[in-house]
Amino acid sequence: MQDDKLTEEDFKDALVAMAESFDKELREKNKDELEEYWFFKWEETRSIDSNIYNFYDLLKIYAGQCRRWEEHHNGCCCVVERVRDTYIMPKIKEFRKELEAHILAESSDG
Repeated sequence: MQDDKLTEEDFKDALVAMAESFDKELREKNKDELEEYWFFKWEETRSIDSNIYNFYDLLKIYAGQCRRWEEHHNGCCCVVERVRDTYIMPKIKEFRKELEAHILAESSDG
């Protein structure tokens, strides 16, 4: 009778298959499609501090995806600078404008 228990090797194989699938999916995207990995939206029901934290958290995830894509398509040389200048700084500038508007609105309410 066959044992239906999952082994450590089964888990390892499943994780490797998932990672390979994610890498393949990322490699097949074009530069514009990386925007699909940007999940931040200002949440009006949350505090400014909470939105800042959420932005930071999601920015790290987005930067990681962009870095992996850049490494696949353009190599590792200067990848930090490319990711910073091409993907991260535009998101920070966009967020700063939104943040300034919310701070101004909050200060005029009080």
